Amino acid sequence: MAGTPVLLFKEGTSRNTGREAIKNNILAAKTLAEMLKSSLGPKGLDKMLLDSFGDVTITNDGATIVKEMDIQHPAAKLLVEAAKAQDSEVGDGTTSAVVLAGLLLDKAESLLDQNIHPTIIIDGFKNAFSKSIDILPQIATRIDVSDLNSSSVKQELRKVVYTTMSSKFMAEGKELDKIIDIVIDAVTTVAEPLPSGGYN
Repeated sequence: MAGTPVLLFKEGTSRNTGREAIKNNILAAKTLAEMLKSSLGPKGLDKMLLDSFGDVTITNDGATIVKEMDIQHPAAKLLVEAAKAQDSEVGDGTTSAVVLAGLLLDKAESLLDQNIHPTIIIDGFKNAFSKSIDILPQIATRIDVSDLNSSSVKQELRKVVYTTMSSKFMAEGKELDKIIDIVIDAVTTVAEPLPSGGYN
């Protein structure tokens, strides 16, 4: 047994270290983000996915796209896991999470090119995150839900529901409007007022 090489990785596996590894990871994550970017939002484009059995899936839903993809690169896999966690916890926002991560990594790459140490970049992102948490409540659009049946509240709710539902269903026009109305009616029927204001 002495002197016999033991293979820990598949043949053809390459090993990167230092800046080369960081750049490689950033490139993989940015490639995934770039692929998903065109499917973002209510007017996002559909993707046609072909699996190993020849089955075709057509969707613009980020969660479906990342679940159907066979990603091998570890950094891109990490981004896929983050997208799946986003979908599991919130039920939406997977494409936004991946695209945002891709944009942040693009900015990080340009800072690395200026010879800024990765630790400083990470600290900067942490500070930006904290500042975002402080600012978001100030710029959020508030909806007065004291009367859930008022037409102005329902109109605001329609906008919120449309953004989510338009990427989940292949419906358009009146069909999508009907689905949105059903969702709003269901939510306003079961919503329970909270003592502190708002609804549960």
